[in-house]
Amino acid sequence: MTYVLDSSAIAIILKRLKEQSIEVLDGNITLDLAAYELGNMIWKECTLRNLISSEDAASKAEQIARILEIIEQTKIESPQDFKDTMKLATKLKLTFYDASYLQAAKKMKTSLVTEDNELRKKAEKAGVKAITVNQLLNRLKKPSKTG
Repeated sequence: MTYVLDSSAIAIILKRLKEQSIEVLDGNITLDLAAYELGNMIWKECTLRNLISSEDAASKAEQIARILEIIEQTKIESPQDFKDTMKLATKLKLTFYDASYLQAAKKMKTSLVTEDNELRKKAEKAGVKAITVNQLLNRLKKPSKTG
């Protein structure tokens, strides 16, 4: 099964699994928006929290770009997608960013993977199954049944 992963899920997967993250990310989907959100997370670590140097931030940004080459990226781009995303955002009181991930999962008839508790709760109201990274990893560990 293919999943839509938001930036919070990608960040956790990268942090926990390091090199093995490729196995989890490959074959799944995110929005082009994830690149900017992940870049902003790195910027915050460097600029606002002083946890990493600017050189480390630049290196991490380059690593994110390389990782994002292996995960399919999609966009919310048609007028209908924008309309449907805005309907979700206003109905569920979500940011347009979060509603974009939800709309992508809904349109693709798949589950959303997110660490955002609010988004997971509101996904249910939109008829989209939303799971955590731990739930995803547990699903991927289970051997498939062949018959």
